Amino acid sequence: MLQYNGTISPFMIRKTEEVSMNIATSPHRHNYYTLLWSFNNAGLHVVDSHVYPICSKTIWFIAPGEVHCIEPPQPQGVMIQFIPEFFPAKSVNGEFLSRLELFSHGRPLILSDDGAAALMPHLVAMTDAFLSSSPFRMDLIEAHLKLFLLECNNRYPLTACTVTDSKNQHPAIVTFKEMVTLHLREWHKVDQYAEAMCLSPHYLSELFRQTIGQSPKTYLSSQLIAEAKRMALFSDLSLKEIGFHLGFDDSCHFSRFFKQQTGISFQHFRHTIVK
Repeated sequence: MLQYNGTISPFMIRKTEEVSMNIATSPHRHNYYTLLWSFNNAGLHVVDSHVYPICSKTIWFIAPGEVHCIEPPQPQGVMIQFIPEFFPAKSVNGEFLSRLELFSHGRPLILSDDGAAALMPHLVAMTDAFLSSSPFRMDLIEAHLKLFLLECNNRYPLTACTVTDSKNQHPAIVTFKEMVTLHLREWHKVDQYAEAMCLSPHYLSELFRQTIGQSPKTYLSSQLIAEAKRMALFSDLSLKEIGFHLGFDDSCHFSRFFKQQTGISFQHFRHTIVK
C-alpha cells in the first residue's frame, strides 16, 4: 500500500514538487505502478539502462520492479502511483493492465497539445477525488484512471513488432508472466513453470509462439537479463554476487549466460555503459 500524509491508500497522486529529491535522485524501485507526467523541460529520467531527457508534455510509465531515478533539476508535473491490485481487486476484468502497451516498452509518451487537453480533465478529476472525503472517491479514481490509461494507450506509438491480436492475452500467458515475476530467482526452466501451471512445456511453448512470436524461454531469459542489468547499474555487487542473487550457483555460468543474451561480457557492460 501507499502512504500519503500518514494515511494508507492503494492510490496516490501528488505534484512532483512534493517528492523529496533525496529519494528521487537515488536509484530505487517500487512494488507499485508509477506515472510521471512532466509539464516542463528539466533534467534526465533514468529508467533501467535507458536515459531520457525530461521534456514538457511527456508521460513515463514505470512498472513494479523497474529501477529509476531523476537527475536534477526536478521537473514540474504530477506523479500518479497505484498498487498492482488496484484494478484486479475492483474491476470485472482483472487483466486490464496486462492488455495495455504502456508498461511493456519503457518508452515515454510524448503528448500533443490535443493529447494533453484530452487527459487533463481526468487528471483534475482524480486529484479532486483523492483529496475529497467522499465514500465513492476510489470508485471515481478507478473510473478516471482507467479512462486516462486508455487514452494514453490509444496515443502510444506502436512498433512493428507489437502484437495487438486479442490472443496475446491468453490467460496462460498472463499467468506465466506473473509467475516469472514471483519466481525469477528460483526457476530458470520453462518446465518448472509449466508444471506449476499444470500444462505441458510443449503446449506452453506453442501458445507463446503462436500468440506473441517468441518462446517462453526467450521471455524468461529477457527478464533475467533485465534484472541483471538493473543490479549492475544501480548496485556495487560483483558479478558473482549478482549471479547468486539471480539463482546462478556458478559465476562462470552466469557470465556465459549474460554474454550469450547481450552479445557483450558483464564486465564490458558495467564499465562502458554504466560509467
